[in-house]
Order: sequence, then structure tokens, then C-alpha cells
Amino acid sequence: MSEIPTAEEYWGERKTWNYYSKVLELAREFAPDAATVLEVGPRDTPFLEQFEWIPNKTAIDRYFRPVVRGATNLQGDFLKFEPPGLFDLVLCLQVLEHLESPQPFAQKLLATGKIIIISVPYKWRAGYCKWHVQDPVDDDKLLSWTNREWLSRVVVEDQGVERLIAVFSGATCCV
Repeated sequence: MSEIPTAEEYWGERKTWNYYSKVLELAREFAPDAATVLEVGPRDTPFLEQFEWIPNKTAIDRYFRPVVRGATNLQGDFLKFEPPGLFDLVLCLQVLEHLESPQPFAQKLLATGKIIIISVPYKWRAGYCKWHVQDPVDDDKLLSWTNREWLSRVVVEDQGVERLIAVFSGATCCV
């Protein structure tokens, strides 16, 4: 495999991981009537296609143009993104640990949607993944970025490592 895997390699390795199933389950539980969904930082994965009950999908990634069929696919900086309105559901999966300053990013996530689902590597040792600048991430660190309690929280294991998935309530009015 190359240093940066191709889209097929990247998604092919991940599409059966438990944390994706759990995120989908939580989305169905907390946003069953959602009409809009935004995925922030999907890389080049089509995970958002599995949200078939949500008609209006948007995906934005800073480095890759997303490849979600039937969605608005944007390449750009989320912190500069001006949403057209409040999203019913916002997903940010395995992104915050890559950021030097995750708190402003997390705050924008919370201001952009009504229900926000965030996943992070859970207590991975520093250096385990060379692209993660925030490891180890635990409950307290995630809560320090969001400055609010979650509605639900679960830890899921895949490939011998754990991921924390948390659901937050976000904004209640327009951005």
C-alpha cells in the first residue's frame, strides 16, 4: 500500500468497521426525521450514502473532494465554510485528533447542526498514528473541546483499537 492509500484502499479497509455501524445506528436513533446531513472530513469515502432516509446530503473535506453519490461534495476548509442553514445532523468522524486546535473546529460543528455525532480514537497512545497530534484522546479531552455534555457516548472496538463515539445537541436556531 502507498503512503497515502487510494480511495478504494482506504474505504475498502474501513467500510465494515464496527464504528461506522454504530454511527449509523446512533444517527437513526437521534435524527430519525432528519432532512439534511453534513459530513465533515469524510476523506474520499462514500459512508454518507448509507443515510438513505436523509434526502439532502453534503460532504466537505479539506484535502479530498468527497465521492458521495447524490450529495453536494465540497473540497474546502470547514472553518471557512458558510452553511446555507442549520443541518439536522452533522457527522465528524476521526477528524479532531488530526487538528492542532480542535476546540474551534468542535465549536463550529456544534453551531452548524442540531444533532452532532463525533468519533475520535479512544486513548490511543501518543505516536501510535503518526497523523494524530492529539493522542491520547479521552472523555475529558473531548468534553474540553465541545464544552458540553453528550447525549450519548459509546466506545467501539475495531482492529484491536477503540473509538469513542459521542452524540451532542447542537444549535437550535440558524447559523
